[in-house]
Amino acid sequence: MKKKKETSNSRAFIHLFFKYYKQDFKKNWWVIPNFIFWALMLFMAPLLANQINLALSQNTNTDGIWLIAYWGLNITQLIIISVALLVFNLFNSFLFNWWSNTFAKQIETHLRNEILEKLIRQDISYYSDKKIGELLTNVISDAQVVGNQAVDIPMNVASAFFQSLIGLSLTFIIEWRIALVGFVIFTLILIAFFGSYIALVKKYEKVRLTMEKTNGNVIDRVISIRLIKSTGTEDYETEHFKEKHVDYYDQGKPIGKWLGIFSMVVFAGDFLLLFTAPVFAAVFFGGDGDTTRMENFFLMFPAFVMAQGMLTGPIITLFVISGGAAMAGVSSSRILKTLNTKSILDFHYHEGKEVKDLKGDIVFKDINFRYPEKPEALVLPNFNFTLQYGKSYAFVGETGSGKSTIAKLLLRFYDPTEGQVLINHKDDLKELNLSSYLNHVGYVEQEPQILFGTVLENIKYGKFDATDDEAIEACKKAELHSLVMSWPEGYNTILGERGFMLSGGQKQRLVIARMILKNPELLILDEATSALDNIVEKEIQAKLEEIMRGRTSVTIAHKLSTIKNVDHIIVLGAHGAGIVQQGTFKELIKQPGHFKNLYEAGKIEH
Repeated sequence: MKKKKETSNSRAFIHLFFKYYKQDFKKNWWVIPNFIFWALMLFMAPLLANQINLALSQNTNTDGIWLIAYWGLNITQLIIISVALLVFNLFNSFLFNWWSNTFAKQIETHLRNEILEKLIRQDISYYSDKKIGELLTNVISDAQVVGNQAVDIPMNVASAFFQSLIGLSLTFIIEWRIALVGFVIFTLILIAFFGSYIALVKKYEKVRLTMEKTNGNVIDRVISIRLIKSTGTEDYETEHFKEKHVDYYDQGKPIGKWLGIFSMVVFAGDFLLLFTAPVFAAVFFGGDGDTTRMENFFLMFPAFVMAQGMLTGPIITLFVISGGAAMAGVSSSRILKTLNTKSILDFHYHEGKEVKDLKGDIVFKDINFRYPEKPEALVLPNFNFTLQYGKSYAFVGETGSGKSTIAKLLLRFYDPTEGQVLINHKDDLKELNLSSYLNHVGYVEQEPQILFGTVLENIKYGKFDATDDEAIEACKKAELHSLVMSWPEGYNTILGERGFMLSGGQKQRLVIARMILKNPELLILDEATSALDNIVEKEIQAKLEEIMRGRTSVTIAHKLSTIKNVDHIIVLGAHGAGIVQQGTFKELIKQPGHFKNLYEAGKIEH
């Protein structure tokens, strides 16, 4: 089972590698001929060393094929050629390093963009069992690892392959018997190397999983900094961090052991290959009495040693990239898992019917709904209701009765398990271009969503084509302008993450300004004032009621002050009972039933 997982990791990395090389081949085609030139220079280096040695020894009558026989060039000519190849190699090295760093960042950027796009286009249920830290690790750390290794690994593997091929070819050309011994040693080293590598991959998978959980825990705690500060639990959290990192440390320790085995294999192999040539030269030539052949071999001995030295380079190269390769495989597998996870909803971002306006009725037709995360619980049974354009509605009920579910269906966070939500009385919401539909929808919730950015950026979010003057006018109508102008940077003030520097009422005013600017035809208020004190709540509610005029509005509430002026109230029963009552506030408060019971029990706040 684990072996299949390792293969999956390798395939994941290879898949991403070919994807991006194929995608950008037209820009990077020059790398292939450049690499061929580098291989030719590598091939020439031992041969030039051999020619220089022959020229210096003035022994130009050696037997052998043209590659290792004397070429007839004097020492000056050979040195000029060697220097020219060196200069070309240095320039080639600069080009490769410049290209590899640039291309690595390009791949990393592509991956980040793809992952982020996938995440924001996922349905809301995808996030029900995910930690922010785990997702951030995928976007930042995994993308960076794959981006870097997608260049380093192929280049180093190709380099190691060509070095090995050239080194082995030259040693067999010069003296095949000694080369055969070196080849056997080289093969044994590779077998030991790959055995160690497979063990290392298993360790990296465990470390990666532990790191993901640790990062998720740390980010979760940082996000909850207000809770930590308000309870004085800094000491507890400090110890909690230490405990979480103990497991990370324990999982990482075995990697050091396997890296030690790696280095032992590499350097032992290096030592054996270096001593192969002189030892076996003595064995093969020492006793056969052919002094001429022995002298000729030792004239070519520097070239042989250089060629055989090329076999140690690939092993060291593989050792250097082995850790990165293991990490890249695990990271690639995680990235592909994210990219290949399909949303359970099709939002028709690039197709589907465009919504021009929401000036028709919205119909809930034969709706049955169960959350995908908890399919055993029926939340809305046989729900049928029509929201008439321009009227205000409120849904009330106990916790779990399904009132917030109504908002989620209207926003298409979820699709009905059965039935349809019909827009403008005819179009199934599932078939519409979601973005064009949401252009006409405004959403205000209990905890307003504030982005890290300026006041203007936050106000214009969702209405990006609005001018600064229009955004400022919306702030004036929301009675936020005076507060903003009291800040030194005014509308260019950077609001902290999630509106850290704003009070609850100020956040809601900012969202109201956003709604005023967007001017939606359907307004959804999901317990928008439940977290505010009475005075602020009255101010905010008055502003919300101003916005509600002339448009369809849906209020999800448990406060009486937010629903007493709506046109129609729908009462939902507990435990998936569906609609049990409906009417105006004055009608419902007078008649016995669930609404009056909730009111008298204080579950609808007076």
